[in-house]
Amino acid sequence: MKVGFIGSAGGGKSVVAAELSKRLNVPFLRSKDITRPILKRYGYVYSADNCVEVFLSKKSIEFEIVDQRIYEENLLQCGFVTDRTNIESFCYAFLNLSSYNPSDLELLENLCKESIIKYDKLFYFPWNGGWLEDNGVRTLNSYLQRHIDMMIRGIIIDWNLQSKVVFIPVDTMVSQKTLSFIEEKLNI
Repeated sequence: MKVGFIGSAGGGKSVVAAELSKRLNVPFLRSKDITRPILKRYGYVYSADNCVEVFLSKKSIEFEIVDQRIYEENLLQCGFVTDRTNIESFCYAFLNLSSYNPSDLELLENLCKESIIKYDKLFYFPWNGGWLEDNGVRTLNSYLQRHIDMMIRGIIIDWNLQSKVVFIPVDTMVSQKTLSFIEEKLNI
């Protein structure tokens, strides 16, 4: 089973994904294991004023992330749970449109769509209303996170993913409740 969690930063995706992967006995494809080495290689320095999503949105970096994620996903044919998908990667490209020409965006969109259709189920974690824990990398600008969240919801509709995406109800946004909700939807 291939399960992806989508949503802007700070919604609890990583915590729930790690626990779900244990319960399903499948690997946890952790987004930071893909992005942090790339951030380091490109010399990203975290600060409260520096938006990691904008840094990652640069064309060469975004294509590298998408390619690496697709490579990792293809290695895990037995299934996996991930705390981020290429839906977010495509959203980040919109934060830096000036570095893309239309054919670049079309290629990026097609790569991202092709990887997303291989998922069995996607769980959307809604924007949490503004509180963001400082984890040393996350962008703390709640309006940027809200903007990303709106783009994600738009892509779900534009790519016609409604039948594949389960929206996590806001009233379950506590790790254990969220996990129980997801297990119920996966029939486990």
